[in-house]
Amino acid sequence: MIIDSPNILIVTTKVDIATDYVIAKLAHLGSTFYRLNTEDLPLLASSTIRIEPSNGALSRTWGLEANRRVSLDNVTSIWYRRHRLPVMPEEMSNAHTEYCLREADWYLKGILLSFEMATRDIRWMSPPMHIQMAESKIFQLATARLLGFRLPDTIVSNDGDEIRNFFDKNEGNVIAKPLRLGYFDYGDRQTAVFTSRIHQGDLVDDRPLKLAPVIYQELLHKRFDIRVTVVDQDLFAVAIDSQKVPSAKVDWRKSDTDALEHFSHNLPTEVGELCLRLMEKLGLKYGAIDLVLTTEDEYYFLEINPNGQWAWLEDRLALPISNSIASWLHNASKD
Repeated sequence: MIIDSPNILIVTTKVDIATDYVIAKLAHLGSTFYRLNTEDLPLLASSTIRIEPSNGALSRTWGLEANRRVSLDNVTSIWYRRHRLPVMPEEMSNAHTEYCLREADWYLKGILLSFEMATRDIRWMSPPMHIQMAESKIFQLATARLLGFRLPDTIVSNDGDEIRNFFDKNEGNVIAKPLRLGYFDYGDRQTAVFTSRIHQGDLVDDRPLKLAPVIYQELLHKRFDIRVTVVDQDLFAVAIDSQKVPSAKVDWRKSDTDALEHFSHNLPTEVGELCLRLMEKLGLKYGAIDLVLTTEDEYYFLEINPNGQWAWLEDRLALPISNSIASWLHNASKD
C-alpha cells in the first residue's frame, strides 16, 4: 500500500544532525518530503524499482514496514547529503557481506541515477556525479586556480626526490594532508589524519613516502581560517581564530579545545564572487569552502567539501543556513 508521495527526497543517514535541522524547517514550510536513511538498506528497508517493458516507464518505492511503501515518483527536488552502508550480521561470511553491501550500494546509486530519466526536471542539491568530481582535491585546486583564486605552493606526489626538493624550496615550511580521506579504521578503533607540518626527519626514508600520494603545500602564515558555506547564491562566511590555540594553528579541526572563537566575516566582493564562480564551475548548489586569510590580508583557497558540515556554525552564530537549504528545496519542488 502506497501512502506517501513526497516532492522532496533527502538522501542521508540517521546520525546526520544537519539533516534534522533542515527537516524541522521543511516541516514549518509545509513541504512534502521523505528522509531516506541509506544505512537502512537492505536490513531494514525494502525497495523496488519497476521498469515497464512497453514504454520504459520507471517507478520507485521505498518502505520500512511490511504494509507501508513510499512512492518516489513525484519527487522534484533532491538533497543528496550522505551515503552510509549498514552493518551486516556478524555471522555472515566476509564474502557474503561484501557482496550484499556492494549490491545495496549500487542499488541506491541506481535509484539516484534513474531520476535522470524522469520526464520532468529534477533539481539537485547537488547531483551525485558533480559531488564525486568535486571531491577530487586535485580537480578542486586546478579549477580554483583557473578561476583566479590564490593557492599555496602545492605538489601532490609519492616521489621522495620531488618531495624533498619541494621541502627545500619552501625552506622547510611545508604541510602535508591526505588526498582523499584522512581516516583509518582498525576495527576496534578509528583514527583521523589531520593537516600536519612536515619535518626534515619525515623525508629521510623513501619507502613510506612512496606508499601513497600526499598533498604537500607551503605553510601559510594565517590570520584566520575562513569557512564559507554556500547555498545556491547565499554566502555564510565565518572567521575561525585558530592562531591563538597552539593545537589549532596548522589545522583548526585538531584543536584541543572547543573554545576557538568564531565570528561572522565580511568577504571582499571579489572573493565572494570567486566562491560563487567555483560553485557554478563544479556544478554544485551547496559547498563548504575553506580559505585562509593571511597576515598580509590575502585570501588563499585550500579546498571545498561539497557536503561539508555546518550545523555547529548555525548553533554558534545563529546563521540561517538550514533555513536557506530548506527554502531552496521547498521552492525547487514547486518549480
